[in-house]
Amino acid sequence: MNRTSPKGTRRGVTRLARSPGRGAAQAELTLRVDFGEQGALGPGKVRLMELIADKGSISAAGRAMDMSYRGAWLLVESLNQAFREPLVVAKHGGKAGGGAELTALGTRVVGCYRDMERAAHDAASNHLKTLGRIVARQKVSPK
Repeated sequence: MNRTSPKGTRRGVTRLARSPGRGAAQAELTLRVDFGEQGALGPGKVRLMELIADKGSISAAGRAMDMSYRGAWLLVESLNQAFREPLVVAKHGGKAGGGAELTALGTRVVGCYRDMERAAHDAASNHLKTLGRIVARQKVSPK
């Protein structure tokens, strides 16, 4: 089911991420796991969790993704609410202040997503090559 987001864009619709270039096209597979009313898990949220694990901070992870702290925090909150247990928790204290870290479940969810992503890519690689060969090489303007 396609829904319209608050910004007016349709969710669940494939959109052109960048202008098509000349030469060989590369078809890419993007994995998104929908949980109905609980939300979804996709490459952006997983990357945010990986950066939180790496940088120890929601704000630093958000900056690394050119995202505001509030935007990153809202994504973390949506993840924490979607699962039975939190995936990201605050770290308190210390000279550097607090920070954030993935819980064991958060680490497990990231690993599971990356494993599914690899399996899906492996299963679809021949089809992706075929689609890459037959996709339009230039943007065709309507007449």
